[in-house]
Amino acid sequence: MNASLRAAPWLLAASLALVPAPGQSRDLTMARVAEHAAIDPHFNNAGNDASTMRNIYDSLLNFDVNQAIGPSLAVSWRVLDPLTWEIRLREGVRFHDGTPFTAEDVVFSLTRAKDVPNSPSSWARNVGDVASMTVVDAHTIRVTSRQPTPLLLEQIGQVYIVSRGVAQGASTSDFNAGRAAIGTGPMRFVSWTPGDRMELRRYDQHWRGASDFERVTVRFISNPAARISALLSGDVEVIDGVPSGDVARLQRDRNVRVSSTVTPRMAYMALDSARDESPFVTDAEGRPMTRNPLRDARVRRAISHLINREALANNLLSGGGVPAGQIVPEGQGGYDPSLQPTPYDPARARALLAEAGWPNGFGLTIHSSNNRFPQDAAMAQAIGQMLARGGIRVNGVVTMPFNVYIGQATDQRFSAFLFAYNSASPHSADGLRGLLATRDLPRGMGGVNRGRYSNPEFDAALAKALEVFDEGERNRLLAAATRIGMEDQGIIPLLWQKSFWASRGEVAYDANMLDETSVRFARVAR
Repeated sequence: MNASLRAAPWLLAASLALVPAPGQSRDLTMARVAEHAAIDPHFNNAGNDASTMRNIYDSLLNFDVNQAIGPSLAVSWRVLDPLTWEIRLREGVRFHDGTPFTAEDVVFSLTRAKDVPNSPSSWARNVGDVASMTVVDAHTIRVTSRQPTPLLLEQIGQVYIVSRGVAQGASTSDFNAGRAAIGTGPMRFVSWTPGDRMELRRYDQHWRGASDFERVTVRFISNPAARISALLSGDVEVIDGVPSGDVARLQRDRNVRVSSTVTPRMAYMALDSARDESPFVTDAEGRPMTRNPLRDARVRRAISHLINREALANNLLSGGGVPAGQIVPEGQGGYDPSLQPTPYDPARARALLAEAGWPNGFGLTIHSSNNRFPQDAAMAQAIGQMLARGGIRVNGVVTMPFNVYIGQATDQRFSAFLFAYNSASPHSADGLRGLLATRDLPRGMGGVNRGRYSNPEFDAALAKALEVFDEGERNRLLAAATRIGMEDQGIIPLLWQKSFWASRGEVAYDANMLDETSVRFARVAR
């Protein structure tokens, strides 16, 4: 665990956030690939929403550009016993409407986050371990977990805090309309025109100090060529999702700054491994089947062997990815050096298919978003071609906007589909419990396990790891759980992404491992 979160006496630390130097304020226009699903911070626990929420709301903990964890609305914490945490909250903080931030707002927010109607990606995985919460005083709470949970503060520390007085009884529509979108973040919400833009205005009383930017417009432009054109013409000053093939051209422009980092954001393929019949599985002639070959681990491993990750990373993404064989890259907690990317081996794939009883293959339709991560639709097409060359009939590749796609994936409308996953925490625990644990939302397990993979051996190994307070031992046990999930091919890791941002003029943007595009990482270069 990050040293700042180890069980110890009160942990007091200065905020890692930098207060901008005094200077003349200015406006800012940014362009993002992906639009949020809502302004409700508890509706969709996904990266595209995080890039919006970080502007308007604060959470208990701060996660910096390198995923280092520090205080935010929580300033210190201690473990009273293996089940109980006491958290001290920042004093003097006010919501955008002027009301004071108190412990009641935290308890309300953590309770609300567990169950927001129609959520396509629930926050239950962050708050499912909470058994009870007690307000000690206006700026102190005690949180009791259902079982020893050494990562509890990291989990609840990511949840955005809203005003109880405003949000109680409010619907997601109330947030989207601005009636309930009251946070303590550096920006006030002004308006959102879905499919076009969001308008924000600086909150001058933010406890970290005022942003460099007075008015911020965030435009949603999914087409990379259009984003780059908008940057070069001066229509926008920051863009994300710069294709790696365009980086050199932008770097030659003296008015443009490019920032980049390898992120732990993993692109992966999920497979419907739970149902006896799957909606987009056919026989080798394209006819419906009452058997689902994806339930067999040998078939899942065969599909993994048919995917040429080096070609995806180096050709499709022009070097903008690193082949992946597990959830987190080297250097993060729970990484297992023995789990290397599955080698491209069509002969081995055909042997596995024959061994599993499918010597002539079967049919699949592949689904993907087309505006969530770099080249997502093109990656789905490339994988479709790879599977087809390996003896699997690809009946089609279907792509759609992410905010439509995520809801359909959550509702189990697909059989084989692409996603990307990233966690604010620098270890594999969040990914393992979200992607591979048997789905149990009240306990915070399997929240993004859209293929409904389930393996009791994996669940037991993960549960053992999650109760260990010693960081080194916990990471060893997380690696052991990862081996079980990867050997069973619960999901198919594809690659970790390199993320690129570009800015122009006097505006600089800090690359970050959170893969976040928000005002907090933009600044006026001085």
